[in-house]
Amino acid sequence: MVAWDRAAWGQLTVDEKRHAMQGVLKQLPAGFKWQRLERFERYGQSIETGVFVYEGSEYMYVPGDTVTLGRSEVHMYAEMSPVREAVIGPLLVQRQPASAGWYECSLDRLDPEEDEDVLEAIEEFRQGPHTSYEYSQYFRLERDGDRVVVYLFDDSETFEEWCESELPEGFTLPTEDEWEYLYGAGARTLFPWGDDIDETMRLRHVSGSGEANAEDPYPLELPNGFGLCFPGDPYMKELVLTPDGITGKGGDGGCNLHGGQGVALGYLPTATAFRDPYESELTWEDLLDCLVYRRVVRL
Repeated sequence: MVAWDRAAWGQLTVDEKRHAMQGVLKQLPAGFKWQRLERFERYGQSIETGVFVYEGSEYMYVPGDTVTLGRSEVHMYAEMSPVREAVIGPLLVQRQPASAGWYECSLDRLDPEEDEDVLEAIEEFRQGPHTSYEYSQYFRLERDGDRVVVYLFDDSETFEEWCESELPEGFTLPTEDEWEYLYGAGARTLFPWGDDIDETMRLRHVSGSGEANAEDPYPLELPNGFGLCFPGDPYMKELVLTPDGITGKGGDGGCNLHGGQGVALGYLPTATAFRDPYESELTWEDLLDCLVYRRVVRL
């Protein structure tokens, strides 16, 4: 298969793209199915690309590119990845991230003896007024109409142990370079959408923001120019690979926002090049609590 860069990919006809996607399909782990070509456009970036499905999740074909990443300016309360040139190869990328630390558990999987405290909490929750309840790094309850949804916290003790169950053969996580390319979709602004946070738009955890559009989706969660969706939430981080191990991108666990730094600094961790300067102080379990992840296949 030809490893098209982004410019060359954009010059292909619809029929050529469809033919190319059949070549991609032959490289993928068993279980992938080809779906369609679809066009995405946001923040001045656009692409018509292939959509695949694996175990109910959509995956997007993202052509590679040679790009400039990182930021040179210094921000208070933050660190940025350095300015650098990176060669990004073509990828198949999971469209929506999933929680790394929390997984849904059906009620019939709970053991009456071993999970007695969880079952008792569920009954109390059913009769109470709250819409959610969390026992830190153990279980979380969410109300869905008359149904109570139970989430349990992952019990892996290390990243390597977590990978054994979450990354089947043929899948990996994006590197920091790849993630910044995927998140920014080629933009060189501080954020994928520009250099500032628009405080009038609807933002998670910001009381009163976007009240006139309270029923609309959160703008930062909508598909970007590659058709990929990101949390757009400073309380969350996305798990990526680094030369020294792993890190979280796209947030700081809510430290700035929860610490009363205001919207501009509170949402600064959603900047493309942001690096959490305090992440090294976290244990794997602490990091896992606020992590999402997406699988990629390198082509």
